[in-house]
Amino acid sequence: MDTRLHQARSSGSEEPLIGREQEIGRLRKVITGVSHAGPWLLEITGEPGIGKTRLLAEWTALAGRAGLTVLSGRVSCGDRGHPFALFRNPVVGALELPGAAASLAPEDRALLLRHFKEADAGSEPGGDGTAVGSEPADGERARLRRCIASLLWTAAEDRRRLTLCLDDIHWADDASIDLLNHLLRRARLRTPLILVCSVRPGQRPRSLVASLADPDDAYQVERFRLGPLPRGTAAELLACEPTTERQRFLHEAGNGNPFYLKALAQSPGTFTPPDGSSPWALSDETVTTASAALARELDPLDAVEHDVLRTAAVLGEEFDPTHLPELTGRDTPSVTRALDRLIDADLIRIDPAGGRNCRLRHPVLRAVVYQAAPHGWRRSAHAHTDRVLREWGTCPARRAPHVARSAQQGDRDAVRLLTEAAEQVREANPAAAASWLTTALSLTRGDGNGDGLRAGLMTSLARSLGAIGHLPESRELLRRVPWPFDARPTRSDLEIVTLHAMVERHLGNYAQADSLVTEALALLSADSADPADVAELSAPLRLELATVSLLRRTFPRAQALAAEVLEHATGSESRHLRMAATVRLAHSSAFEGDVPTLLHRAREAGALVDSTGDADLAPHLDTLSQLGWADALAERHHDALRHTARGIRLAQDSGQLFVLPYLRLAHAYASVSVGRLTDALHSAEGAEEDAHRMKRPALLGFALALRAWATSLLDGPDAAASTAERAVQEVGAGGRLWAVTAGVLATVRLGQERPAECLELVRSAMDHDRHPGTARSIKPIWYALGARAAAMLGEREEAAEWAQRASLEADLLGLPGQRGYAALARAHSAPDPVGPLEEAVSGFRAGGLVLMECQARLLLAREFMSRVPRDRLHPQAEAQVHPQAQVLEQALEHSNRAKSLAETSGARHLYRQAVDLQRRLGARRPRMSREAAEPLPDMSEREREITRMVTLGMSNNDIARVLVVSPKTVEAHLTRIFRKAGVRSRVALVAALSHTGPEHVG
Repeated sequence: MDTRLHQARSSGSEEPLIGREQEIGRLRKVITGVSHAGPWLLEITGEPGIGKTRLLAEWTALAGRAGLTVLSGRVSCGDRGHPFALFRNPVVGALELPGAAASLAPEDRALLLRHFKEADAGSEPGGDGTAVGSEPADGERARLRRCIASLLWTAAEDRRRLTLCLDDIHWADDASIDLLNHLLRRARLRTPLILVCSVRPGQRPRSLVASLADPDDAYQVERFRLGPLPRGTAAELLACEPTTERQRFLHEAGNGNPFYLKALAQSPGTFTPPDGSSPWALSDETVTTASAALARELDPLDAVEHDVLRTAAVLGEEFDPTHLPELTGRDTPSVTRALDRLIDADLIRIDPAGGRNCRLRHPVLRAVVYQAAPHGWRRSAHAHTDRVLREWGTCPARRAPHVARSAQQGDRDAVRLLTEAAEQVREANPAAAASWLTTALSLTRGDGNGDGLRAGLMTSLARSLGAIGHLPESRELLRRVPWPFDARPTRSDLEIVTLHAMVERHLGNYAQADSLVTEALALLSADSADPADVAELSAPLRLELATVSLLRRTFPRAQALAAEVLEHATGSESRHLRMAATVRLAHSSAFEGDVPTLLHRAREAGALVDSTGDADLAPHLDTLSQLGWADALAERHHDALRHTARGIRLAQDSGQLFVLPYLRLAHAYASVSVGRLTDALHSAEGAEEDAHRMKRPALLGFALALRAWATSLLDGPDAAASTAERAVQEVGAGGRLWAVTAGVLATVRLGQERPAECLELVRSAMDHDRHPGTARSIKPIWYALGARAAAMLGEREEAAEWAQRASLEADLLGLPGQRGYAALARAHSAPDPVGPLEEAVSGFRAGGLVLMECQARLLLAREFMSRVPRDRLHPQAEAQVHPQAQVLEQALEHSNRAKSLAETSGARHLYRQAVDLQRRLGARRPRMSREAAEPLPDMSEREREITRMVTLGMSNNDIARVLVVSPKTVEAHLTRIFRKAGVRSRVALVAALSHTGPEHVG
């Protein structure tokens, strides 16, 4: 085995090859197949960095262990001027194989030694004075091609199994391509040469395309097209990232490409450019590592190509190539030739949509090229680019990225431009605004005449930082802004106070937010201005104070403030005020348990939101998040999903990251309620990432709790336990959301059959509820938990007390889902639980609580099953009059429906419970032997078939799957079968058949 290849294989196998198990399995099959005579072609294609070389190394390892002789060749884009460079190492290795070189004529062996062996030994000139690697003399190239081909085929025949591994053949020189074509077109029949080539699909040499696509008939061909790694697999490369949402983000940014994913994983924190045009900010370690990996592509570039590539990296994610000559300072023909070579090397790509713009191959490549350039060069390039853009009359927002990277301290023109650019993009891209304003503020440092300018910059920057979720930094800036009320407060002054209060609220500092707004309102009210004018100016402050009051649980005050705003918001320009005030009234009603007002206000606010366009709604996403929660608490779950999904989209489009966690949390809650568990996990994981970024442990705890809730239904309580425990820890015992997270942990503990811990948590949550607590509109949920845990512990009196509390609360609320919880609570202490459980099923179904309906049906099916003997019912029992058979049929009906609900929702844990229950019920059903259970004579063939399956205990869904029809078709057939047999149920059908006996079978 070639020693060079052995070393490459060892280094390539230091870490496992992730996500290519299927390809490796195919390689193993090829290893087995090559024991049969004949050549093979294995073609590995894929984008740069996708893992072609790594898979080639895996083949090398497999081939070496299987006893194959392995020869390897590899080239870079700088080797195109060296003839046969791709085959240099394979030829040297083949010449060292015993017998292979001896088969050549002496003059042919001397020719190969002169051109390859001496080059490998490092000698400068060849034996005849010709420089090694230079173009062969006339006629010698064809001779070399024939000699190399003969050497390789002979080596394969002598060694019986030889594999030739050629990496990156898209960079091969013309002589190597000719030789490869020769090998592909003129195969030696029954000679076991395995040719393994890796190539980029878009860079296959034109002269080689046909040969690779249609080689000699003697070849057996296997093609490996490597695509992006799926997110679940790529997560192994991104294990260092703190949240699954961050992993998802990086997977999308890296296009599932292992090279880019590893590069991004080495750059912790947020690396995406805030302005959308600057290069990604990668760590120095990433740039060093990636530069080394890209050296084979970047090092061979000449000076003009380097300049063009670096200038392209400065220009933006996309750039117009017609600007390159002026920006590089080079003549157009030179730049055009360099651009063509860069496109040919796949370093720059043309707009696939057919436009004239170009872009670098990937943002990671752009970042590496940009950051590897000297700092002084980058600054000068940005300054030059800005001068050109200014001469062209380009808008401030397009100039700002270059001004921000080239302006000098005290440059007032730069500050002015950055401020103007930030104002242009403030609503659409607050991250870019924050970036430019930060630079503008730094440029004014030490300017003794710029206090007023700096105050304005700090306010604008605080607003943008708050929008993107950098709340502590926003608060710090706002605290440094001078108190604005030197005289009668202006609208701008009040906006600053409202902003400051909102930031304090989102940071959990409710008392501070309350104090800020209360003081401002007092100053405004003391002014002698017109009361109507005061009402208009104070409306945003009152809405903010109403929200703070909701969070501080002073609901009458919140209602009074919102009602006052609603009273004065009469004009069409006050639409957003009416919307916000109505939502806050709905929210307050949910916490006080005033369901009629909650439903009325939620519908009213929903209508206002639905009739508002995206552009008008985007500045009021805080209101939309509160509406989502009001909808969810009113059991308007599909409205909650629709409103929060719209809010999430608008928040992402406009960069308002501060409101994302609240929208995602409401979306996750509503998603679990209606059984959309995958959506719930996605939203909860997104809220986790938001909470991490915003450094909000309470929100993180709530997000973890919702994820645990969804996970418990998907994979069971044990899978969710650690997440639920962490949620309670993050929120903290004194936190406002502690009762909610404790309720989720209590649910998990109950599922783990640890009722004592569940009951302790519920008791603590209800004690805690006297202060922060949970909304009254969902309290029956907690009472039902307490009732079931107490019943499991044998505490029937306490279970009855919890049930009574649940019923009283549910009756006051009148919400069907909460009535379902109350009925469920009663079932745990009732002498006969069937009636309450049936009420629970009806309540959950009416309230749209899909998985609670599923769980109630499972409980009901188990209750019915407990009333049937463990021994199988006798088939002669007439189901119409046999109570046990009727009970069994009811149990089967509820278990089947529960299974269907769980399957539709993807609730694997509940589905497994339903399947297990069906098996246990099936063991108690009457079952006839095949001889006895013959259909009645007047049945069709299909009806006979279905009847036999019924006697074997198969459900409608099972029969539908076997017959490849819908369950409704099976139901229709059964209806006719029941009519012909004179029965009303499956059990009765089996009994009737048994009673009829074989003598009645036609």
